Amino acid sequence: MNQPTFDFNAFLDASKKAMAPAVKFSELSLSGFERIARQQYAFAGEVLEYSLKQMQLASTVRDLNDLTARQIELSTQFAERATQRSQDLIKVSTEHQAQMTKWFDQAVSESAQTVSESAKGAKKAA
Repeated sequence: MNQPTFDFNAFLDASKKAMAPAVKFSELSLSGFERIARQQYAFAGEVLEYSLKQMQLASTVRDLNDLTARQIELSTQFAERATQRSQDLIKVSTEHQAQMTKWFDQAVSESAQTVSESAKGAKKAA
């Protein structure tokens, strides 16, 4: 009785091929998370800077009217930066969604092709 040897390389290749979509999904998810985290970190820095300027302003201004005018100016600048940050986040999210959609479509078409080839192979074998 001759037992066929187990082809370990074929098993490894099949495992890598089976896990490739999950690995790609993880890479895309991590890159999206990293981009958004960097945006949020930069925004947190801007919020901190805004708060420090507000505290400095309160200690340097002697007139209430001047304080109000400078606070309005600082708040307007901050609101403009915050608006730009939110637009940047929307852009990043849209780009990430497009990447994920492209990946999903590609994974589905590859899976459908593999199933089709397996069905043809099974038909020939039968």
